[in-house]
Amino acid sequence: MRDRQPTSVLHLGAAPGGTTIPTRHPRISVTNDPELDAVITRARIWMDGAPDATIVHDLAIRGAEAMAQDEELRREALDRLARWATDPDSSMDRETLLRIDELAWRREQ
Repeated sequence: MRDRQPTSVLHLGAAPGGTTIPTRHPRISVTNDPELDAVITRARIWMDGAPDATIVHDLAIRGAEAMAQDEELRREALDRLARWATDPDSSMDRETLLRIDELAWRREQ
């Protein structure tokens, strides 16, 4: 990550008249479209009055963790499939697989 000097960001509405909060982190814009608005509304139940920015932040973190977990599960499933498909002692019927077109379409090779 780039090393940045602290900058002051004016957060309008954070306090009456706004307040200046120093930060090292760059800001991003997120369009609050109907889908995002619906998700934020749903998440408010569990976020105990947190501001929308905090909700979006926490949802992004949880979403990234879930995506990483999904990818890990996908890779594990592919590994299990590859092991099963290459294990001579597995229950896979290689002869049937070799003849699948013939058996499925009643074609003679």
